[in-house]
Amino acid sequence: MKKSFTRILALLLVCFVFSACSDDQTDDTTQVTAVADSEFQLPTYDFDNHAFYILSVGRNENSNDFLYKEENPSVLDAATERRNKSVEALYNIKIVSEQQNTTANYQSPEAFSALVREATAGDTNYDLCVIPGYDVCRLACQGYLTDLHTLPYFDGEQEWYDQKANEAFTFANKLYFTTGDSGVSMMNQTFCIAFNKKLAEEYQLEDMYELVNSNQWTLEKMYDISKKVASDTNGDGETDVYGTMYWVDAAYGIVNGAGQRSVVLNPDTLNMELALNSETTHNVLEDFAEMVLNPEVSIKYQHNSKAKEYIEVFSGNHALFFMTTIGKLSEFRDMETDYGILPYVMYKSEQQEYCNTVSPFNAVYTCVPLVMENRERTSAVMEAIGYYSKEYIIPAYYDKTLNGQYVRDSESAKMLDIIFDTRAYDLGYMFQPAQLPENMLFMIRDGVFDWSSRYSALEIPAQNFLNFYSESYRKTVNITE
Repeated sequence: MKKSFTRILALLLVCFVFSACSDDQTDDTTQVTAVADSEFQLPTYDFDNHAFYILSVGRNENSNDFLYKEENPSVLDAATERRNKSVEALYNIKIVSEQQNTTANYQSPEAFSALVREATAGDTNYDLCVIPGYDVCRLACQGYLTDLHTLPYFDGEQEWYDQKANEAFTFANKLYFTTGDSGVSMMNQTFCIAFNKKLAEEYQLEDMYELVNSNQWTLEKMYDISKKVASDTNGDGETDVYGTMYWVDAAYGIVNGAGQRSVVLNPDTLNMELALNSETTHNVLEDFAEMVLNPEVSIKYQHNSKAKEYIEVFSGNHALFFMTTIGKLSEFRDMETDYGILPYVMYKSEQQEYCNTVSPFNAVYTCVPLVMENRERTSAVMEAIGYYSKEYIIPAYYDKTLNGQYVRDSESAKMLDIIFDTRAYDLGYMFQPAQLPENMLFMIRDGVFDWSSRYSALEIPAQNFLNFYSESYRKTVNITE
């Protein structure tokens, strides 16, 4: 899913042509129709006004990429309606999105139990599902999802699928869930770092964008700059302008930003293995803890009594760096001071690319239940959703992002190219073996960081957890030792 904000900005000046489907469709013969361009073709069917049910489970309706407001619609609402109606017209279906708000962090009954029940009973209530990562990874390895590659029209190489997600979630050449252009909510859950331009100018700091472009945007550089800005401006003996504002989940992004993962798949044994014991992971976590647990330099905006405190701190020019997600930036649409957007820092400048985590607590992924009524219908509609999402949703999302809500300069637009092209998906953050990855957050939250001892205490139960699910995965794909 490689995009360019600068390229899309130019495309936004062009009106899209709404294409209708052919009247020559039949339900027993697969035809092919060109859609909007001559290089891509979709199979042509008439699915007889079928109600195409999509189960969408998430923290709230913001994670549902198929709902839209008909009254006073936003640009994105209008695009979602256009995408949905285009797919409906093409295949003579009606998209019905069933929204369920999850009540748990792990194995929410609204997703996990629902799909287990569907498979066990042989029911086909849902054609497609978009559900949390904590659920989808366990459902996959326990055999409750369909391998997308077995669907007749699924083409994971199409540009509307995120190839990094496909790579991260492939097990023995099987792919049970993924994401792409239809998942705007996933774009909003991507980690980023904002910086206050007024403070950068006042303290005569280096050009942040040039640091990124020259591969000098590292954790060490971020800490050095933060220390230059952190100050007591009113003379009361306490810091009131901070270098960095963070939330504990940032530890996930720091590990991935260093090019590391919490869990990796051994391609020879097809066993998921812990990867948090690397020297790089130890070092980057220790350096990150040193920065954020320094009260003279950093301030935490999570787990306090003032839930929106971070808005006043950043918009009030009391913090230079703001470690957050893309979606959170919409809360600064009225901020008078300009800000810029940066990718997550590297650990060392020798790294090949930046790496930007997708929040595991809010991420949702597209999957197909094990039992389905019509494989041709499900996969054809999936591809049509992907195609029209590329045509309508992505330009609308970029328009909403570029019109001042998130991005205020062309340099930040280029930074978003980098961020979205280098998104990181980490199986360990989704499986949470013995909650070992989450313990990185606990230690930052509690202000006492001793990663070596915490890792040693949880290593064996965490690897046993992964061994269990790896064996389940191998059985699901019919591989036995």
